Amino acid sequence: MTALEKNRSNTNSTLTDTYRHFSNLLDWNILLNCLMNLENSLQFLSEIDKLKDTYRQCLVMSGEREENTAEHSFSLAMAAMTLGSFSNEPIDLSKTIKMALCHDIVEVYAGDKFHYHKDEAENLEDDEAEALKKVLEPICDSDLAKEITQIWNEFEKGDTPESRFLRGIDRFLPMFHNYKTKGYSWIKHGVTKEQALEKNSHIELSSSEVWKFTKKMLDESKEKGWIN
Repeated sequence: MTALEKNRSNTNSTLTDTYRHFSNLLDWNILLNCLMNLENSLQFLSEIDKLKDTYRQCLVMSGEREENTAEHSFSLAMAAMTLGSFSNEPIDLSKTIKMALCHDIVEVYAGDKFHYHKDEAENLEDDEAEALKKVLEPICDSDLAKEITQIWNEFEKGDTPESRFLRGIDRFLPMFHNYKTKGYSWIKHGVTKEQALEKNSHIELSSSEVWKFTKKMLDESKEKGWIN
């Protein structure tokens, strides 16, 4: 081997070693980023687990205890699957289920507000918007955070078939729980039949069939003394 050939061989060897070194660094950086993304995702899961400790005004249907927000979100997702065929408008069921799971995510920090007292709550919209940012903070730069934010805002506005349907069912479920628990929170808060009809009239925009049942349910509850 000539001196020139030997020099070229050494140069190629050095370049190969350098390439391997930077390839290893690149692989490590990718792995590190993956681990950081996983850690952030798990932190987000820990955040939303707090919904299990956020209690609502109505009881579970067995009457044993108050329902928590995680249970309500699951029940609403199942109600969307079960009652979707009764929607006044065609809906994207997959999107509606996602919306159900995300619609009360802000209650991790904002807490549950009793439906009949929401008009009295100050700065509710601002508080809930801040709560959304806080709960999504671990995954704030992710596509998932953007999707959840978009879905949550869509539900709040209520101007799409999916959000109109789900907002109505979201109001129907607590009433159904009260019906099954002999008017527990209605009696506790002195809710009248007239108030219930007025505050929940948008159920009719969601599903005319569910609204018909709601009115019959309230009539029966009034007769039995479960609502004023």
